[in-house]
Amino acid sequence: MTEGTKSYLFGCHQFFLHPLWVIMAWRKVYGRFPRFWELVCIFLHVIGICGRQYLTTRGAKNGHWELGALLAYRIFGPKGYDFCAGHTPESGEDRSPLFLADKFSWLVAPMWWLWSNYWLEKLKVTPPPEWKKAIAAALEEEGFFSCHAIHKRGLEA
Repeated sequence: MTEGTKSYLFGCHQFFLHPLWVIMAWRKVYGRFPRFWELVCIFLHVIGICGRQYLTTRGAKNGHWELGALLAYRIFGPKGYDFCAGHTPESGEDRSPLFLADKFSWLVAPMWWLWSNYWLEKLKVTPPPEWKKAIAAALEEEGFFSCHAIHKRGLEA
């Protein structure tokens, strides 16, 4: 089973829990719940992580946004595509509101869940307390950063 499939089924990109944390983050960041179409896109945005060795194979995560964006396009047209594609700098698209909620989701996610991902995915990546600090610092800088780059710091140690 690939890293991405394991992540989508049981780990940090889990198909129900990750979107749930994104919805909670959305509420904190934007002061409202996502509209229906945004909610559907939140559940679609990382489906493309499946089948990828996204942590150990250089560049494998680059297209993780495409499948969700294409599905969102079929359902909602260009606004769905732009919304999903804009959640990550890897897409090369303009930042969408999903970007901030997706990144902030790591700060609202419970520590027990982050630790379970850390152990389940069995990779040497940034431990959860350091991960949350790094994400918070990156959000304060307002940069268009990649969570993947922060996560992989643990692989390089």
